[in-house]
Amino acid sequence: MRTFFIVWLAALALSSGGWAAEDTIYRCRDAAGVAVYSDKPCAAAKDMQQISIAPPPLADISDVKPLCASESGARSDLKSLDRGTLAKLTAPQRHSVNEVLADYARDGARSGARWGRGPDQSVHLCLPTFANEIVEYVAVSDGKLIQMRGGMVSYRNDPDTPGALLERCAQTWKQCIEVPDANPDSCVAQIPTCPESEPWKGGRNCCPLQCKTTYHAARVAGVPGSAAFLSALYESPSCIPGITPTIRNK
Repeated sequence: MRTFFIVWLAALALSSGGWAAEDTIYRCRDAAGVAVYSDKPCAAAKDMQQISIAPPPLADISDVKPLCASESGARSDLKSLDRGTLAKLTAPQRHSVNEVLADYARDGARSGARWGRGPDQSVHLCLPTFANEIVEYVAVSDGKLIQMRGGMVSYRNDPDTPGALLERCAQTWKQCIEVPDANPDSCVAQIPTCPESEPWKGGRNCCPLQCKTTYHAARVAGVPGSAAFLSALYESPSCIPGITPTIRNK
């Protein structure tokens, strides 16, 4: 058992991908009638149900105003964002800016890139794509990184929200259950448990205690392991506080 746990922890530490929770999950039935959860529609549409996860409100995103399209906004040449300027940023903010700039340089820098500062001291990066579209990245002082593109606003890093915790919990489960010789009961026992108060904070790869409690109740009722855990996440009410799945037949 110890060997299995070490292998799982190594996989969790090394993997940056994995199965992250999607906005929509499909509940299907296999040949034996057991519930199967997937981010892809069922092969047979009969009895398929769609589970939608409404994103929680993100007040800090709605408060961020774009600067790249403004005539008086972000107009400084990207070359002026030098080491001295970066050194004056908070450490989390500097990390987010450097992360965006590294990806931009790796993909091939293009002319027309610029930057500016928001009234809240956020850093706005206006980076052109190969299609001559400007993508705006906003790094706020606490390190959160926001992307504005085509009228859509989204987080680029892992915010302290229930939705982010749902993704981390689902990913942690997926990485554990895919280790050879793993079994659902041992995975649930070994997944770190989040703090009970505001469990989504801190960016931890963990699952709330309620997820484990709901899982064990389903197992006692005879539900298979994977279905028991995923139903705890995606059925209503979810074991993630602040998440309210909506289930409808297709």
